[in-house]
Amino acid sequence: MSRLKIPFRMHRTGWFLVLFCVIIGVRMSGWQLGLPVGALLLASLMLHEAGHILTATFLRVPVREFGLRLGGAYNRRAYATRRRDEILIAASGPLMNLLLVVPVIFVPRLGPQVATCNLVLGVINLLPLPSSDGLRILRNLWGSTKPGDMNPALNPVQPR
Repeated sequence: MSRLKIPFRMHRTGWFLVLFCVIIGVRMSGWQLGLPVGALLLASLMLHEAGHILTATFLRVPVREFGLRLGGAYNRRAYATRRRDEILIAASGPLMNLLLVVPVIFVPRLGPQVATCNLVLGVINLLPLPSSDGLRILRNLWGSTKPGDMNPALNPVQPR
């Protein structure tokens, strides 16, 4: 169980991400429900990272930290030694968001907005865009890079 003691780091720019989530919540749900929707959106980002972390831990890939910064939620981990494991780890974050859609949609008043956000997070993260899980999956499927030689931009290191 000690393998799950992973430090959380709130980068100073992470507060902008928190504010951005609240603004999205207010825009989607108005002033009255904006803060709870924003908080649940932030929780969705963290659960996305938890999906990566749980899978990496299960596959015995060391995770050094996770946190929030302006660019989003992140985790710092070692690369898996097998392409299959890299694919599983990369896919587990978006899968977590997609699995949250169905139960969350039934939450009164807040559910549809939060479910929509999770659906969007899951789908966008599966697109092969720079620094996305989708690009990481695609590169490992194509075998265009060795697992230990992955582009550092695909697994960003926490800025100092």
